[in-house]
Amino acid sequence: MTTPMLILSTAVVGSLLVLSAPTTASAVGPGVVSTATCTQGANAMLTLSHDDGHVEAEIELHTDQAGQMWKVRFYNENVKALTVSQRADSEDGGGTLSVSRLLTNHAGTDRITATATNQVTEERCVVRATL
Repeated sequence: MTTPMLILSTAVVGSLLVLSAPTTASAVGPGVVSTATCTQGANAMLTLSHDDGHVEAEIELHTDQAGQMWKVRFYNENVKALTVSQRADSEDGGGTLSVSRLLTNHAGTDRITATATNQVTEERCVVRATL
């Protein structure tokens, strides 16, 4: 295969991989924001930024069920870094919650995954971002 064909093939495959991702990510200043729709319609947003030698990771959830308990987990390079349970606060008839933590900043690229599971309805959110 010629060099131009190899480059074109690599670009096409890379584009297809990006298009098949379930979340969307965009750079915001020095950080990254990634969003996902959860299994029962809630929305999740993961924001990553550098903070004093750490990675600050924040997940925000917006759901139509206020007052329900969610279990939130952060994974850093596929290793569980944190588990916390938090109740979704009421906001205009719906519920929101936000969990923010400082995680280890590994050498090179940090791959962070946040999961949230509603302890009542079992709705599940998974959102990933790379910084």
